[in-house]
Amino acid sequence: MAKTGVRLLGHVRDLAHIGVLEALSNLRTYYRVYRRLVNESVARPPALAVLMDFPEFNLKVAKKMKRLGVPVVYYISPQIWAWRSGRIRDIRSRVDKMLVILPFEEEYYRRRGVAAEYVGHPLLEDFSPRFNRDAFLQGLNLDPRRKTVAILAGSRTREIDYILPTLLDATKHILKRIPAQFLISTAPSISPKHIRNVTKRVLGDYAEGGNYRILTEDSRDILANADFAFVKSGTSSLEAALVGTPFLVTYKISPLSWFVGSLLIRSPMLGLVNLIADERIVPEMYQNRATPEALARQALEFLREPEKADAMRMRLAEIRKRLSVRCASETAAAAVTRFL
Repeated sequence: MAKTGVRLLGHVRDLAHIGVLEALSNLRTYYRVYRRLVNESVARPPALAVLMDFPEFNLKVAKKMKRLGVPVVYYISPQIWAWRSGRIRDIRSRVDKMLVILPFEEEYYRRRGVAAEYVGHPLLEDFSPRFNRDAFLQGLNLDPRRKTVAILAGSRTREIDYILPTLLDATKHILKRIPAQFLISTAPSISPKHIRNVTKRVLGDYAEGGNYRILTEDSRDILANADFAFVKSGTSSLEAALVGTPFLVTYKISPLSWFVGSLLIRSPMLGLVNLIADERIVPEMYQNRATPEALARQALEFLREPEKADAMRMRLAEIRKRLSVRCASETAAAAVTRFL
């Protein structure tokens, strides 16, 4: 946004925290950015407020915008179908148009009195992973014939600290049973040095065998050339589904944050892919269930049973077909333009 000329009043990197406790500890930062936005809107009233995701913050911004007489379009809706469904009352009173990126969300919101439009999923724009296993793995001095597992542990340092050690411990159990190699994806927001430090600390002697690579390549390319993937819950799980690589969804956080969050969750499934399919086609393993032994056991089923992996690939292809009916950015831009 900054590169296209947008004047930033705050940066999302200063606001992106995981878990209840982590968010509470940064309330002063949230409030400073909120006041900056409000003051700017009073001084220079905007024609329209386009709010994206981040509901705990943006629904408060929406309330203020409505009081100022500014129309509100909300792009990438709060996941109230999964948790804290009572927020629908605030959305109904504060949002003029909800632009949703999952097919089932349009009907969900409309049934509850919110003007909603399904615009498609932005992940599918310019979606062209490199499927060239031999070239990709040989370029990393890895064996294309060996079973390959991708690891996507998150895009925030705290996620890496909570999730990656468990996933690395799971790889040890896999190596005890089959020859395998592992591709550890490093998100642009994460320091490769931090990943290396965690990997060295957890793997110890296992890191000396040449079976691990820490990569900064596009996560789509990493997924496209793997046989299976451990994927952090969230958008990256949908990315894995669109690539078509069999995977499981996992997440870990501080015990207290998980406990508080679990009190608010209403959906029997949390994985985006399963929610879109309305059935559990991808294994979900969270918090206490996400032990190294259990994660390895689940991965080995797909690595050892080609028919099981092929069945998931077929189901994932159906998900991609459902999401590819519209270009999200073009459809969203058209909806926004109608308010101007």
